[in-house]
Amino acid sequence: MSNSQTVSGPGGPDAGAGRSRWLWPVLAAATVLVLVAVAVLFLGDGNGGDGPGAGATTSTPTATGSASPSATSTTATPSTTTATPSSPVPGQLTVPVYYVVDVEGVGPRLYREFHRVPATGDPVSAAVTEMFTGAPRDPDYQSLWPTSTRVLSVERLGAGVVQVDVSGFVQLGASFEGAAVQQLVHTATAAEPSNTQVKLLVNGATPPSGHMDWSEPVKRSAPLETLSNVWILAPVQGATVSSPVAIKVYGTGFEGNVPLKVFKAGTEVASTQVTTMMGGYREAGTSIELPAGSYELRAYNDSGKDGSLKLWDSKAFTVR
Repeated sequence: MSNSQTVSGPGGPDAGAGRSRWLWPVLAAATVLVLVAVAVLFLGDGNGGDGPGAGATTSTPTATGSASPSATSTTATPSTTTATPSSPVPGQLTVPVYYVVDVEGVGPRLYREFHRVPATGDPVSAAVTEMFTGAPRDPDYQSLWPTSTRVLSVERLGAGVVQVDVSGFVQLGASFEGAAVQQLVHTATAAEPSNTQVKLLVNGATPPSGHMDWSEPVKRSAPLETLSNVWILAPVQGATVSSPVAIKVYGTGFEGNVPLKVFKAGTEVASTQVTTMMGGYREAGTSIELPAGSYELRAYNDSGKDGSLKLWDSKAFTVR
């Protein structure tokens, strides 16, 4: 359907040239005003229309049981980061730490948490040390490195390369060895984004691998082959929150679909979904009304073929 129409001024479309001359300034001024209005509408958020809130959709929640939950709107926003670290604390650093889950039918995939650590060194040293010596909050996450491994030194070599010398190496099959190295590479490069590669040493020498050659600096491998398809960013594991519960995920999937289910004592009490991105990663969020109690949030992908769900992440939390 078209809303366009032709409007002729006094005297019709064939009015004389003299009348056309006095109309031109008026028409030019009107054209400028229209162009300014369009520019304001398009650039109003300072991001060409792609700022926060772009791509907002509305989720359709389904509730079962006695919890009587409901979900509000969901927002998907392109993002190069996947969570907002906690507020700064004097004498502490908030560092990213990557862990691994052996996802059934998929293999090892990386997940990330933010940890607060004493501000006793540079961010890379602090993050990598926490990866070796700290414990993940989520009991499903693990480090593939020996618990005895320690950081011996961290040195910037220039050109985006940081050298990390550690005291031990993984003794695993090829896929898990690769995931362990990527765990370290992701942690080091997330702690200081100007670093894009990690030169790995074990006791000052090339890692003693029977599977791969680690003599050259290592970059992050392809996200879709390395990262979990879905991370739950909020609520974090063990959090105590208020209702409505803010839910945030970072993920990918068929048509970007991420189904979400909430369980109480093993019984599903609510479900909704958010839309992330297909072929890439995007952050998305929603919120759900829940009564006080203890819950578990589970995040899935659907197969795109038969509607079957693949569980990628879960978080236990409490509503006060």
